[in-house]
Amino acid sequence: MTFDEYKQLAMRTKKDGDFNFDIKHSVYGLSGEVGEFADCIKRWQIYGKELDRENAREEIGDILWFVALAANALGCSLDELAQENINKLARRYPEKYTDELANARIDKY
Repeated sequence: MTFDEYKQLAMRTKKDGDFNFDIKHSVYGLSGEVGEFADCIKRWQIYGKELDRENAREEIGDILWFVALAANALGCSLDELAQENINKLARRYPEKYTDELANARIDKY
């Protein structure tokens, strides 16, 4: 499945709304789902519980749904966004990640 195929299938479950509604829904939803993912990691890292990988995967999937909603509201292709992000990372880190390159952000100048 491509990202754009995912977006098309995911958007059949979105609530009806205009741009303002959808963009707010995506931001609030992302905030909540990232918090739920963080809580999953907190239980593992801070409270010493076993990592609930099934829950972590579910939360990442929910994050992906809200990313798709934001892209849909903005009229963006997820496939194109993914490629644009990879291109940016390739400019920023031509060989691999380093702290020096992260601080230099050569792709911004």
